[in-house]
Amino acid sequence: MLCNLPLTRAVVDLVLTAPASDDERAMIAGNPSLPADVVVLLAADPDPEVREGIAYRADLGPAERRALAVDPDPKVRLAVSVHPALSEEERAAIDYEVPTGRGFYYSPAPWVPRAPEDVRRDALSAHPMLRRKAARVHSLPPDLVARLADDEDLGVRVTLAQNHPDAPAALLLRSFLEYTGPDRSHLATRPNFPTARLAAFADHEDPEVRALAVRDPETAPAVVERLTRDPDPAVRAAAARHPNLPRPRLTELLDDEELAHPAAANPALDVAEIRRLARTLGDPAGPCVDTLI
Repeated sequence: MLCNLPLTRAVVDLVLTAPASDDERAMIAGNPSLPADVVVLLAADPDPEVREGIAYRADLGPAERRALAVDPDPKVRLAVSVHPALSEEERAAIDYEVPTGRGFYYSPAPWVPRAPEDVRRDALSAHPMLRRKAARVHSLPPDLVARLADDEDLGVRVTLAQNHPDAPAALLLRSFLEYTGPDRSHLATRPNFPTARLAAFADHEDPEVRALAVRDPETAPAVVERLTRDPDPAVRAAAARHPNLPRPRLTELLDDEELAHPAAANPALDVAEIRRLARTLGDPAGPCVDTLI
């Protein structure tokens, strides 16, 4: 409620007089209804978390922006460096550091689309955080998609790959290979993620990358069979589902305690084998499956 609902002056004053250890000042820092004099007051708050919240406010005055631009806390300087009222020259003058350890996620399209001119301004900015913000826009036009797909910042490239419906295949694969943070697996679910020539990764040291080889319909049967013995269980399971898996090995896996289920999903199984499995496993759905087949 303190973050989002309109605040009366009485509530604001109550928060301001709360004990210094209370985090309610940080909660109200981003509230749109915060009075202008309180914005000025909190811009000089001793708590850097409060100053960081204030630094993101669009209604922050010039004097407060200048003060926060030289704040001793790096998170505060980073927050104010993306303020929409700053020029590119003013941003460049701020000693900010772009975080690299955070994840780059899929972001649902906002209820209210951003103005195209604002998105373009951010995409063309020298500030990586603003380019990352632009890369989250699902309706980014083709020229900006092409520009950000080749951006020097990993965060920009991965954010674009995670969010844009027409993210290029080369960008999706590059992002998967370079990014190892949260939601990495989501990249492989994007519409344009490639399948061709992925067999080349069958010997990669990263098991998630080795698993890409099983997405390639042209992966050689011998390679698929070898991957069913991979040290990583996810790679083994993926290989057990590959249609190029040699028939003797597929038959063997149907009786394997670990890989029987993924092997049973292999599209190379013939109808007779599927019927046998349905009867042997005693699945209540078995007769229905048998009838449908």
